[in-house]
Amino acid sequence: MASATLAAAPPPMQRPEDAKMNKSTRSAALGLALLGAGAACHAQNVKNPFGLDLEAAAEGKRLYDSQGCMACHGNNARGAVGPDLTDDEWLRAPSDEMIFNTIKNGRAGTLMSPFRDAMSDEQIWQLVTYLRDEHRKRREGAQ
Repeated sequence: MASATLAAAPPPMQRPEDAKMNKSTRSAALGLALLGAGAACHAQNVKNPFGLDLEAAAEGKRLYDSQGCMACHGNNARGAVGPDLTDDEWLRAPSDEMIFNTIKNGRAGTLMSPFRDAMSDEQIWQLVTYLRDEHRKRREGAQ
């Protein structure tokens, strides 16, 4: 039985100046893409939609209790097995976005498991609002 051999199509003919232009164009495109990606990462400073809304903080407290957060973080988030979430002693700067992402996705290498399947984004933001309110109360009490 004869076997058919498929020949690859030859590459299109290019003039040397076209190849040089294509390399320059590719380099410029890559540079712009990297610049844009860096700007996009820097621009993703997500803000808590609830700010310090006291109703959202009260709902966040209810979620804190119902989700069992106190088992690790203690009553009023002051720490137990897990860290205190109301003080200023954090390994990473505690932006609202970082706290939200930690609750949603967990923290690798720790006992902090993700809650993305247990709570909606809105509920996680309410929990962040509660933690921020507890932090505010603690700071006001220290003054």
